[in-house]
Amino acid sequence: MARDHLHLPILEETGYVVLDSYQQSIDPAEWRDLAYVDWKSSGDTRFAPLASAYGEIECNGFWHFDPPKADKDGVWIESQTSVAPTLTARVQGIGADVGRCRIIELQPNTYADALYNSHLDDNNRLNPEGEGWVLRLFMQLTHNPDSVMVLREDIDDPSTETRISLPAGAQLLVDSERMWHSVWHQGDQPRHCLITSVESGPELEKWVFEHNPAQLVESAPLDQGHAYRSEVEAQERRAARTAFYGYDPTTVMSEA
Repeated sequence: MARDHLHLPILEETGYVVLDSYQQSIDPAEWRDLAYVDWKSSGDTRFAPLASAYGEIECNGFWHFDPPKADKDGVWIESQTSVAPTLTARVQGIGADVGRCRIIELQPNTYADALYNSHLDDNNRLNPEGEGWVLRLFMQLTHNPDSVMVLREDIDDPSTETRISLPAGAQLLVDSERMWHSVWHQGDQPRHCLITSVESGPELEKWVFEHNPAQLVESAPLDQGHAYRSEVEAQERRAARTAFYGYDPTTVMSEA
């Protein structure tokens, strides 16, 4: 873990915390009626940005723009936030600096797909030394209790895996530049989740402790035979991808 930035001590042990479930009712129109862009990350996905680098409906990393900047000081997109006022207020109420803020729409997939698509995020490019480390906050919108966030400290070591169930309201803060992550989404309808880049600091730490953070949770159950077969399939697919490109793409941080 990089030491030239300000970190949240509560993430030291596991790289994630699970927070109290969000209980306020939200009209599904707040994510269904947004403008989406065809942006691929960890599977068949689209994204609807609420905040972007300079207030446009796009999903690029902030360092791609002129002037480039770190994944902070995101600009809220009025045409989007007016459709999703509750979601916007939910994020703004944290009080921390926000970079990218987007709803992801993920189509159903398999466990092998999730392992194949597992990745690290590029959260801290251009982040000045001495400032807060940028993390990812996942706020589940649709009710998908059979789906799981798959977290691994080591992508090649299943023993480092934690699977976190994703009912509506689930909230998870992850150092996603440290933890390999993806979602295994079971069902026949898309999954929607609000994903926000947030800066570590007193404001975020206060908000985290107000929501009863759990540093270690028991993994959702998984049939071991299915786990083994999926692991083999995913590793074969990852090896084939490496052979095709001539390098391992997972060594290049994701834009996601």
